[in-house]
Amino acid sequence: MQLMFVLIATAVVAGFVGIGIGVAEGSAVIILGSLVLSGVATFFGIQLRRRILSERQS
Repeated sequence: MQLMFVLIATAVVAGFVGIGIGVAEGSAVIILGSLVLSGVATFFGIQLRRRILSERQS
């Protein structure tokens, strides 16, 4: 479970770093890809958190 959190956090950070690189390079493709990466990682992070909370309640 902790490994999943680390992987998701790494993907979110990589997405933000990619956005910075895309802005510096002036590349819309890099920015868009980084936004997608961050969005997908955030979605999976939210789903993982919901699953953990529901397991604790039961």
